[in-house]
Amino acid sequence: MTPVVIQRNIRWSGRLIVIGLVVQMLSLLWTHPLAFVCFLLIGCPLVGAGILFFLYSLVSHEHA
Repeated sequence: MTPVVIQRNIRWSGRLIVIGLVVQMLSLLWTHPLAFVCFLLIGCPLVGAGILFFLYSLVSHEHA
């Protein structure tokens, strides 16, 4: 992978993590039973996907 592709992947993973954290913060402000569902089913997978995509972009490379 070229450095440009790695930087783009890391930027996307950062965006996923930030969106997930924003969803989690907003669900903590909401006092409704669906807030917990939103926290678990939307926020946590977004953060997890961002972390996994970040790790994948670090270890993936192309063979010439």
